[in-house]
This record gives sequence, structure tokens and C-alpha cells, in this order.
Amino acid sequence: MKKFIMPAFASMAVLIVSCDGKEKPETKPQASTSSSDIILARVDGEELTLNEIKYQFPPEVWEQLRGKDLEDAVETWINTQLLAQKGTRMGLGSDPSVEAVVQFRTADAIARRVLEIEIKEINAVSQAQIDSAYAVEKDNYRLDKERLRASHILLKTLEEAEAVHGRLVKGDDFASLVEDYSADRKSAASGGDVGYFSEDQVDPAFAAAAKKLKVGEFSGPIKIANGFHIIMLTDRQESGSSVDSLEVKARIAELLTMSRQNELFNLLLESLRKEAKIERVSVPELDFAPKGEPE
Repeated sequence: MKKFIMPAFASMAVLIVSCDGKEKPETKPQASTSSSDIILARVDGEELTLNEIKYQFPPEVWEQLRGKDLEDAVETWINTQLLAQKGTRMGLGSDPSVEAVVQFRTADAIARRVLEIEIKEINAVSQAQIDSAYAVEKDNYRLDKERLRASHILLKTLEEAEAVHGRLVKGDDFASLVEDYSADRKSAASGGDVGYFSEDQVDPAFAAAAKKLKVGEFSGPIKIANGFHIIMLTDRQESGSSVDSLEVKARIAELLTMSRQNELFNLLLESLRKEAKIERVSVPELDFAPKGEPE
């Protein structure tokens, strides 16, 4: 996760989280019907709401922000607040370097919101466009190597893995055992599914065990660095076979969206440049000598 940016403190986020010890906020989250009112933490009266933390992430990241990742984000905010409040008491709110960063980041945040409104929110690619592109391109989407799809149960010890494997042999449901016992909580939400992968994309021991299975079969405990895995093969796609249409269409939608957004971005900037008076000032001692006439 990733691309976590807290205002004016992005570069220190990881460092601060790792240094915060085990102290937790005393205030409990408060339930509410509105996400803007759900309070996640307080520091000396300053509150962090669910909506405020959501705005620090792109939508695709926020949608996956749960559990430990959300805890880390909140702890980063707490650490930032502690230091920022100390800085305010030191009078740093009017420090020129702080004011410059605030001004730049404010402009950047506004610019990003403009792009969301002008480009992302009103220029979605239609299903008809996706289907039309798929009809033309579908034969070009073929696998250049075998792909497997698997689900797994991750256990910390061999004893745990053998016990769970024994229950599978007796006929217990794989997905139920994933939910109850797997240490990989991210994949547990989807029955242990890890998606499609080629042999060179996963641990060699994991790949070797998966390749030996028929679809629907499960392995015994496989030792890998992070524990013991029980693997069930759920699909096998041979080299040269067509990629699933839903997967291809998702990729086509992504490419069409990127292309359209880039086109609109350039048109928007071109229009704004025509309306604005832009001046570039040469600074010889900095070897800064912009070419071209003022816009």
C-alpha cells in the first residue's frame, strides 16, 4: 500500500510509523451514519475523520485500506500531529520554508481535484467502446506461457499445516478452512485465491507444487519462507490459449481510459495556456535560460 501521502510529511511516513513504539490512541472510533463524522483518532483536540484520511489516497488504494494498513495510516497521522503541534508552538507556522511547501501542496491538491472533475469523473469509457475494441483485438491476447490459478492456506507451523491438511483429506471445505485458519488474511477474503500467475512470478517451491496438481486437487504442506502453504489448483491455462474475455476487457478499458485522459489532459492544458499570461525569467547564474516567447 503503498502510495501513502500525508500532507507535508510524505517522505517521513514510513520512518515515523516504525518509530512510534506501541502506544495507541486512547480515544475509540465513534460510529456514525456519515463517513465524514467517523472519528478515528484525536491528538490534543485535533480530530481525524474517516473522510479526511480517505482523501490522502487514490480510490483504488483506499478501497483496500483496512486492518493493519489503516492502523499504520492513523499512527502516521498521530505522529505527524504530535510533531506539527510542537512546531506550531515553536512558531514554525510562519517559517518561509513551511509556507512555501504549504503553498505548493495546496496548489497541487487543487490541480489534482480539477483533473478529477474535468477528466476522470465525466469522461468514463463506455461499455460499447470496450466491446468494440475487444472485437478487434481479442485474437491478439494470447498467453505466451502457461498460467496457473490457485488458492492457498498459509499456516505458521508444520503441526498446524498437517492438522488442516488432515481435515481436507477427510472432506472439509477448503474455503471454510481458509477463513478459519489462514494467516494470509488478504487472500482469505476471497477463499484463499491468489489469482493467476506464471512460474516465474511466485516462489519456486510454490510454483513447483502447483504445477504437479490437477484442477481441483490440493497439495500437502509446502515449506516457503513465510510459513507452510497448502495449495489448491483452481485453473490452468496453456501457452497460446486465449486470455479470459473479462480480463482482456478490463485491460482494454484501462488502456482506453489512459489514452482518453491523456488526450483530455493535453487539451485542457492547451486551453488554459491560451487564456493565461505565462512568463519565464532567465537566471544565468543558475544556468536557467528558457527558450521561446512568453505565452
